[in-house]
Amino acid sequence: MQKVLLLSFTLVLLFSCAKEKEKEKTFNIGQQSTTIVDESRDRPIVIEIWYPTYDSLITKETKSTRKELFKNIKTIPNASMPEGKFPLLLVSHGTGGNRFSLTWFIEDMVKKGYIVVSVDHYGNSTFNKLPREFVKWWERAIDIKYTLTTILEDTEIGPKIDRSKIGGVGFSLGGYTNIALAGGYVDREVKDSDEPDTDREMPPEFPQTDEIIDFDTDSLIVASYNTHKDHVKDDRIKAFFVMAPAIGFGFHSKKQTETITAPVYIVAGKGDTNTPVKHNAIHYHNLIPTSKIHLFGEHVDHYIFLNEATEFGKKVAPEITIDHPEVNRKEIHQQTMQLALDFFEKNL
Repeated sequence: MQKVLLLSFTLVLLFSCAKEKEKEKTFNIGQQSTTIVDESRDRPIVIEIWYPTYDSLITKETKSTRKELFKNIKTIPNASMPEGKFPLLLVSHGTGGNRFSLTWFIEDMVKKGYIVVSVDHYGNSTFNKLPREFVKWWERAIDIKYTLTTILEDTEIGPKIDRSKIGGVGFSLGGYTNIALAGGYVDREVKDSDEPDTDREMPPEFPQTDEIIDFDTDSLIVASYNTHKDHVKDDRIKAFFVMAPAIGFGFHSKKQTETITAPVYIVAGKGDTNTPVKHNAIHYHNLIPTSKIHLFGEHVDHYIFLNEATEFGKKVAPEITIDHPEVNRKEIHQQTMQLALDFFEKNL
């Protein structure tokens, strides 16, 4: 009898160890690219799908004459997906950025077992800059909503998604995008007397144009706002992680965030000169009852949340690639990742 009990105990122990090893096993990263079109807005959306895979990485040298600003991550194009369902994260880049801007974040999340979908916001990305799209902020949230619907309906990737575990991630204007998806809205009818629109500078990424556009009265912008402003919140997304969120000037009262019920985690640097925390990260935190906030030190600036730079990137674009001497971008990324992992593990 004792031998039987001992054997049973040993088998249970071995099974438990095997399960723990399975949990500890990290995935490689599969990658697919595609373009979808929201025909209701005549708006193309280029998306990148990053997902867990057990396929092996094939290391081979590739010769390219193109010099990169930022470090790349290692992926396996069109890799197979393992059995089971996975949580999904939707990533929104900053103004003038692109779907690859946050691959440092995407890499770790996929290795931990998340499917991640990042998008290029039409007209507001590195590869496609249109002045009007830089101020039609609410359209970005519609991009994410349409992308989510398309992904869930896809016959290959859709069945792999745990629909009860969908989260949103964004940086800068992408941070605002996620706050909008959570239920916050910009009121264009209210003016901030301390900072009138006529005096507010456009972001450095804003495209040069000879066209004269009155952003307050332009018919295309106004029509877009009136059409979409009340159709932005997406209850399918259960939690939101935002980095250095922008557009705080568009929020004046708690009425604009009163429908936010999902948890929102805000991270930013106290040294942010693009979206100062007083008027953005802290301002949002004070307006959103479900929010928590983490502020990094006085020397941590806005672009710390972009990918680590190459030496070439530091030479040609120091303003977005070089941080304060006392700040280590990789360390900030690691701390941010841990905050995000803990947040999504608790709230998804």
